[in-house]
Amino acid sequence: MSIKIRLSICLKWVFFLVALVHVASLSAEPLMEQASYSCSSQQLHICKEETGDVALVFVHGWGGRALFWGSQLDYFSKDYSVYAMDLPGHGESEMVKADPSISGMAGGLEYLVNQIGVDHIVMIGHDIGAYIALSLAVSETGREKIKAIFAVESMVDTEVSMPRKQYKRVLKSLEDNFEGTARQMTLDLFSAETDHKIINWVADSVAQTDQELSLGLLNDFMNMDMSSELSAYQGDLVILNTQYNPPRVDRLKSINPKVMSEPVGWSEHFIFLENAALFNQVLDQLIKTHLESTGDLRKYSRY
Repeated sequence: MSIKIRLSICLKWVFFLVALVHVASLSAEPLMEQASYSCSSQQLHICKEETGDVALVFVHGWGGRALFWGSQLDYFSKDYSVYAMDLPGHGESEMVKADPSISGMAGGLEYLVNQIGVDHIVMIGHDIGAYIALSLAVSETGREKIKAIFAVESMVDTEVSMPRKQYKRVLKSLEDNFEGTARQMTLDLFSAETDHKIINWVADSVAQTDQELSLGLLNDFMNMDMSSELSAYQGDLVILNTQYNPPRVDRLKSINPKVMSEPVGWSEHFIFLENAALFNQVLDQLIKTHLESTGDLRKYSRY
């Protein structure tokens, strides 16, 4: 492999690593004031609207929270039951039994899935959230209900190939100054045109997540290999990635032939937030296609 190709791969993983945080192109206030769903907290902070026979569960990634999916919850709640939660130790969810690992976060997600009364669940996960969804989907609880996973800017491969020296430098910076480094990682991912209220809202979410939990989850992500989970998963898996972060489709298909890729070149990494209206339309059509293929298409108002 040439030096140029190696450098290109390394740079992609650098961007992928720091992009485990989430941004928005909508103002923060409207995202927190949606009227079409409700949010409540017990041990876990959950937003939901139960309106349809098919459930969509939106899973955030590292440093995120449920309300980053505000536009999607609002849009899809008209036709589907929709759910999003602050994963354990994130946002307003408590730290109780918050194991800092992909499987640990999947355990919190399992708590939500067990509350959902329908038998057809579609998971939409961004970044590490898609791996968390996959971990749950092959469990005893998930395999009966989770029929599809839409991996948004995720699933480039079954494991991270970022050079260890490079990762150690990122990790040391986070260990020395977690809040400052996490904020800067977030700020560096915004375009100059983005509303600064949004930037600060997202940066605060990332920087205020518990440091021990965040670093533990990041370490687990860097050392994961999801080959066995991918091989065992029986549902539809669609990867929605931008051109700068293309998945290794041939390798993924060699593990699970049902893997599909839907390139989206009309946005950067934050496709579900940067251009929410277009993303919602694309995802809506893909979900309909999935339901048609499973013979579980419901007659919704927009059909």
